[in-house]
Amino acid sequence: MKDFIPRIESKITQDVYLDGSKSISNRSLIIAAMANGETKFENLPNSADVLACVAALKELGCEIEHNQDTKTLSIFGCNREFQNKNAKIFCNESGTLTRFIIPMCAVQKSGDYYVYAKQRMMERPLADQLKPLENLGMKAEYHEKTHAMPMTINANSLEGGSIEVDGKKSSQFASGLLMAAPFMQQGLALNSITDHKQPYLDMTTKVMAEFGIDVDIENNIYKTKKSNYTSPGRYVVEPDVSTASYFWAFAAITGSTIKVMNVTKKSKQGDIKFLDVLEMIGCEVKYYDDGVEVTGSEKLKGINVNMRNFSDTFMTLAAIACFADSDTYISGLSHTRGQESDRVSAMAEGLTKLGIHVETTQDSILISPSRSKFQPAEVDSFNDHRIAMSLALLGLKNDGVVINNSEAVSKTCPDYFDRMKTLVG
Repeated sequence: MKDFIPRIESKITQDVYLDGSKSISNRSLIIAAMANGETKFENLPNSADVLACVAALKELGCEIEHNQDTKTLSIFGCNREFQNKNAKIFCNESGTLTRFIIPMCAVQKSGDYYVYAKQRMMERPLADQLKPLENLGMKAEYHEKTHAMPMTINANSLEGGSIEVDGKKSSQFASGLLMAAPFMQQGLALNSITDHKQPYLDMTTKVMAEFGIDVDIENNIYKTKKSNYTSPGRYVVEPDVSTASYFWAFAAITGSTIKVMNVTKKSKQGDIKFLDVLEMIGCEVKYYDDGVEVTGSEKLKGINVNMRNFSDTFMTLAAIACFADSDTYISGLSHTRGQESDRVSAMAEGLTKLGIHVETTQDSILISPSRSKFQPAEVDSFNDHRIAMSLALLGLKNDGVVINNSEAVSKTCPDYFDRMKTLVG
């Protein structure tokens, strides 16, 4: 499938309502499945990752009532024990589901859980999570390649104790371990070794707290005692800030004013830091009780920024940077080369086809507008939702930007192109 965002002729002022955060949804759904009591979700997104999570929990025997039209879901917690002890869990292309469900299966008292995914997902590295799990006592059969899916987890509880993980790599590994920690016999002291902040791990602890589990944090050591999750009853998922970044980018590129409703400065999501970047490049950002408003500038500035702690939005900035008055250098990106695509290379290839001068290293990307000459082109999404959504933004000021495999946006924002076309008018 091919799609595009049409060129806009005038500035607009618009409020935008977005679905809930995929990252928060998958954390809270899996925790709710293991909790005591019923949890009623509101503003649950219909994204592919969340639907994969819901399907996995149903396969594990969880009682779920899901209305995709109203974006509501009720789940009756299984009180730590999945009912289907021989579940076949398909993770589709969801990294969060994969990294979160494996530890939850490993802490079960019994069962043989077969875990698999689409081919691209099965090629992504899992050893950094599976080795610590094995050190904690997990038994698993690897059917094709060691420390990779497809695999079968032979559950027999986990002892817990102390463990070290490399915090410089995907924080999803650590989050998955931490979410399962209350069901380990000794609890868990997880030492995430890194000199970076860990916003996604902090998000995990905040969601755990909403379900009654406190995590003590000191010097990057996260300590959790043996306990049980308790449902809060009603759970409203806050809007997805990563998705919001594209609508704020719309404002930045076109000089428009876009207010994303129900996002606040106190968001649990680390990508809220993207708003600081927008201010750096010259946008006006206003925080309200009911949302965050961004107004673009007539003159955007090139900047030098490390986005290690909110890298899901680096591609959004790369798209905006094409319209700046000077070069933009973005670093802290090496870990993104092993995500849904090699995101540095994918973004560079797409921008280059569109005539943008780009330079890359293992850890960085540079966008140079002064050395660029836009040209229309069809560019590939590499089946990566963030590549598709980011590259499409160049169409707001240029005709002929066409995204191949545009259906990749279904992972987080299935109606992305329709929403953007509505804004353009």
